[in-house]
Amino acid sequence: MNVHTNLAINGDAPALQAVDARMIALIARIRSFEKKLLDLFAEGKLSGTTHTCIGQEVCAASLYAHVDPERDAVFTNHRCHGHFLAYGGPMKALMAEIMGKEGGVCLGRGGSQHLFYKRFFSQGIQGGSLPIAAGYAWLLRRREPGAIVIAHIGDGTLGEGVLYETLNLISLLNLPLLIVLENNGVAQSTDTATTTAGDIAARFSAFGIEVDRRSAYEPIPLWEHLGKVVAGVRKGRPFVQVLDTYRLMAHSKGDDVRSKVDLDRAWSRDHLSQRIAAADPVAIAASERAEAEVELALAELEDAPTQSLVDDAVHAAPSRALFESSADLIVTQDHPAAKVRIAELLNRSLRVALQKDADFVFLGEDIADPYGGAFKVSKGLSSDFSERVISTPISEAALVGFANGVALAGGRSVAEIMFGDFVTLATDQIVNQAAKAHHMYGSAVSVATTIRVPSGGYRGYGPTHSQSLERMFCGTPGLKVIALSRRHEAERLLSAATLGDPNPVLFVENKSLYPLMPATEAPLGFRFVPRPSDAPDDYPALHYTSAMPGSIAQATVVTYGGLTDIVEEAMGQLMVEDELDFDYMILTQLYPFRPAALRDSVARTGRLVTIEEGPAAYGIGAEVIASLSTVAAKVARVGAAEIPIPNSRAQERTMLPSVAAVVAAVRRVMQAKS
Repeated sequence: MNVHTNLAINGDAPALQAVDARMIALIARIRSFEKKLLDLFAEGKLSGTTHTCIGQEVCAASLYAHVDPERDAVFTNHRCHGHFLAYGGPMKALMAEIMGKEGGVCLGRGGSQHLFYKRFFSQGIQGGSLPIAAGYAWLLRRREPGAIVIAHIGDGTLGEGVLYETLNLISLLNLPLLIVLENNGVAQSTDTATTTAGDIAARFSAFGIEVDRRSAYEPIPLWEHLGKVVAGVRKGRPFVQVLDTYRLMAHSKGDDVRSKVDLDRAWSRDHLSQRIAAADPVAIAASERAEAEVELALAELEDAPTQSLVDDAVHAAPSRALFESSADLIVTQDHPAAKVRIAELLNRSLRVALQKDADFVFLGEDIADPYGGAFKVSKGLSSDFSERVISTPISEAALVGFANGVALAGGRSVAEIMFGDFVTLATDQIVNQAAKAHHMYGSAVSVATTIRVPSGGYRGYGPTHSQSLERMFCGTPGLKVIALSRRHEAERLLSAATLGDPNPVLFVENKSLYPLMPATEAPLGFRFVPRPSDAPDDYPALHYTSAMPGSIAQATVVTYGGLTDIVEEAMGQLMVEDELDFDYMILTQLYPFRPAALRDSVARTGRLVTIEEGPAAYGIGAEVIASLSTVAAKVARVGAAEIPIPNSRAQERTMLPSVAAVVAAVRRVMQAKS
């Protein structure tokens, strides 16, 4: 006896029949849409890839009857069309997105895998969205009690480390998050029984999260169960639902190596197929309506214009200028920050952000009192803002993803990486998640998060605690890379990133700066040259010159971060010994690099020397020189030796930039022949 017949026997028959009809209609709608996509690929009318959930539609149909798209959020993966349609996403706009036609939900930028609608987000990296979902759930709980976040994962995600980092945070913070694992038993081509050790449910229960596992073939029993699950999550507890299901079609179009016997057996227990085979009028009518709707949407899009690449900034625009002039970024002798150590100025900035924004969250490892962080920048903050200063486990990927989620939900966040070297552990969350979101989702969202990375050497911390890795992130569209120096007003610079900039910012802090006070006077023999902020360079460079008004300096020297004292000592020596004058530029915004502020200087001097703490190869200086190659006749770069940084202080000082290295580089360009 099939389920449809059972409805007339058990429970409130009319009500259950109505529920059944709605679910069958949704199952048929999802299947018809995805079958059409496969047809279009076969006909050569679509390109790229798509991942269908044919055979798994019962999961979405049974769950989304309990989901409110006006307040609940969804984070899902590459196999997302069924979830999108079940959430209430418009079919025609989804089809337009995949076809690259005008009217697509993400302007053709997201395609089949990367979708955004209301509070629905999908993306194509396994496990990547789970920490984002956790951060989103944290803020949603504060703003809208009773709303929940649903995070869809597949069985393949069980191999991702960020999953377990995030489960730990979800349990510790008791977040209103429902994780739905659609366990279809096969990865792209591999039986997951050969790649997944132990018991699936036990993996989640080990973190103290309630978990249930059941089959997902009959809609009504699953609908009844999931109604109770969702109600429990709305009361504020996390839950994991493992649904044993089966994917009936290929992972992506034509990559199916399963046997015909196995597939035939699976089709024979498919709910929709069973009901159509049994001549169930509800299922037949639902399928016919769904096919007609799909064909109509396709016909309407057939002659629609192709979506052009909109000339849309990859960064979200700040509501107002972050700085009116570069003069806003310096500290003078009478400035309130003049006698305050830089670590304390950063602490003040974070305190102001926590005071001004009730939804601002600050995350990092060991940042809670009484310790207050490895460099004491967070001292006292957790005592005063205990709910929003979260000292996390050693989980760089999860804590940055969590910060991304808070920002995606409309809040603001700061993630501290204890040592900048460890930022590589969070690269996916920075490069593939935070940086891409604004543009990928049709410029409809922003991710206002700041990742603080204490960086650099000269302290004898050795190979994995002394690097300057910012060059690895420059060139990542959608990300801003900002560098603090001793000559910057640290409090205001960090506040601009955390409270003013709607974009993800990698905020580079050289560790050697923390115990120092800001440099309040121009270098001896130099004067400051203020420059108006010219968007899109939101963080203007600092410009000093030793040339007299009306005179031209002999060389342009460019640096950033913790090297200003070394560079200034070298220039002072050269001014005395070689009687040289300099245009001296301290970069604030490393990426996107805007050469306008430097171009005029280099056009005058014709000579350019760049100094950075990381290796010069493929570095910031290389980009500066390349961008100014049409006006710089003679160039030199100074950087670290291309070896891991030694622990020995003597060896470290040998391979990092020095006064002597800067002096030698300047003399080379002065002696170079045109």
